[in-house]
Amino acid sequence: MLEPGASVLVVTAHPDDAEFHFGATIAALADGGAGVRYLVCTDGAQGEPGDGPPAGGVAATRMAEQRAAAAVLGVREVCFLGLPDGSLEPTLGLRRAITERIRRYRPALLLTHYPRRVLDIPIEASHPDHLAVGEAAMAAVYPDAGNARAFPELARAGLGPHQVREVWVPGYERPNHYVDATKYVDRKCEALRRHRSQTGGEPPAWVLEWMRQAGRGPGYRYAEHYRRIEIR
Repeated sequence: MLEPGASVLVVTAHPDDAEFHFGATIAALADGGAGVRYLVCTDGAQGEPGDGPPAGGVAATRMAEQRAAAAVLGVREVCFLGLPDGSLEPTLGLRRAITERIRRYRPALLLTHYPRRVLDIPIEASHPDHLAVGEAAMAAVYPDAGNARAFPELARAGLGPHQVREVWVPGYERPNHYVDATKYVDRKCEALRRHRSQTGGEPPAWVLEWMRQAGRGPGYRYAEHYRRIEIR
C-alpha cells in the first residue's frame, strides 16, 4: 500500500483502539515494509467497567497490553501521552503533542479516529475522546505540522515542518478506500486477544461481522474500510 520504508503514524485515544479499528491494515503495512508507530493519547484508566482496581493499575495493565498487541502486528514503536482517560478535548496542547510526533517521525500516512459524531452506528464509536483525537490529529496534519510558524519552538528544536500525504479515518460514512483484510484477520484477532482486560481473551463477535460487511462492496471476505483524505 506504501513504498517499503515509508513511515506510518497511528494516532488513537485509548489502548486497543488501533487494533479494533485498524489491526489488519497495520499488519499489512508492516509486512509491506512500512515503519508503523503508535501515538496513544490517554492512559486508558477508565477502561475497567464497574468497581474495578485503582485507576493507576488499570492504566499500567492497558499500556502493557497495548505494547503486546502492537508487537503481534509488527509495530515498530508505541508512545503514550498519558493524558486522563475520558477528558480529552482538541486543544492546542493536544495538537502540539501530535504535531511534535508528526514532525519527528515524518509519516507519509496517518491513521486516526473519525473526527465527528456519527449517529447511525453504535455510540461507542463516537466516544468523546475519539472525536477529540480525530479533530486534533486533523488539525495537526493541516495546518500545524507543515507550517514552521505553528509551534515555532519545535522548529527551533530541530523538528522542521512536514506534510503528511494521506490521512485514513474509519469509513463510517461514504468510505472510498478498502483494505483486503482476509490474509490478516487472524493476526488482528490475535492482537485483540492481548487486550485481555477489555476482551476477556477473545475478540467480540461484532469485529468479524463489521469486517465482513466492509468487504461486501469490493468483494473481499474481510475488509477494513476508510475515508481516505489526500493532502495536497
